[in-house]
Amino acid sequence: MLDLPLDEIPLVFLDTETTGLTPRFGDRLLEIALVRFRGGVMENFYTTLLNPECSISPGASRIHGITARDVSDAPLFRDVAKPIRDEMENAVLVAHNAPFDLGFLTHEFRRARVNSPANLVLDTLKLLRRNFRFRSNSLANVANAFGIERETTHRALADVLTTHKVFEHIVEKLAPATLRELLAMQDGTVTWADTSVRDELVLPPALEEALRSRRKLFLRYVDEYGGKSERWVSVVDVRAQKEYIYVRAFCHLRDAERNFRLDRVIEMKVEE
Repeated sequence: MLDLPLDEIPLVFLDTETTGLTPRFGDRLLEIALVRFRGGVMENFYTTLLNPECSISPGASRIHGITARDVSDAPLFRDVAKPIRDEMENAVLVAHNAPFDLGFLTHEFRRARVNSPANLVLDTLKLLRRNFRFRSNSLANVANAFGIERETTHRALADVLTTHKVFEHIVEKLAPATLRELLAMQDGTVTWADTSVRDELVLPPALEEALRSRRKLFLRYVDEYGGKSERWVSVVDVRAQKEYIYVRAFCHLRDAERNFRLDRVIEMKVEE
C-alpha cells in the first residue's frame, strides 16, 4: 500500500463530536462520521449520533450545537463499535487534528471491549503545519484560504466533507507520487494514542496556535453562575487539575492574570 499512488488507495475521512476535550476526564463521543473515498469518488459513508451516558460541557455544546435531548435515544458506542471498525477496514484514515479523534476512539473501543484498529493515519493539520504557512490552520480558515465552500454547521459529516476538500488541495500542491511520500511529508503516520496512559493533553487548535505563536486569544466565556463575557488574553500555560483543564492567561480586559476552565469556553480564536 505504501508505494501505491494515492488515487488507488481507499481513504476514510473521519471526524467526531464530543462532550468535552479529553476522555482522560470522562468525556465521551457524541457523534461520528466516516466517509470512504477512492480516487476522489465517494464509495460509502457512515454517520451516527451517540448517547455519551454523561453530560455535555457548555463549551462543546456551543461549538457543535448537540444537546442532551438530541442524543437521548441515540445508540451507545458499544452497540455500533463493530460497524464503525468495519468502516475503517483496509483503508488509510484522514482527519484534521487526528490525535484528538484517535484518542477518543481508542478510549471508546476499549470501553466496548473491541480491539482498536491499526490503520495508517494522515493528518491534514500536521500536513498544513509542516508544509504551508497559514496564519491559522483551523479547518475553517484553511478552507476559506483555499476558496472551499463549506457547511456553516460544525457537525461531524460537514467537517469530514470539508476535510476531504482541504486534503485534495494539499495533495494537489504537494504532488506526492505515493502514500509513502505523503506520510514522509507529515513526518510519519499518526499513532493510535492510548489516552488512559498518556500524560499530554490534545488541545484545541486555536489554543495550541496561541501557545506556539504567542498571539492573543479571544475567549467567549461562561462563568460558574452562567454569566457570559468576552475578552482577549495572552496564554501563559495550560494544566490539568482534578477533572478539569485550566488555561492560565493574562486577561487584557481585567489587566491581570486569570485562570479559565476550558470546558466553560464557548468560543476561541487566535488574533489575526
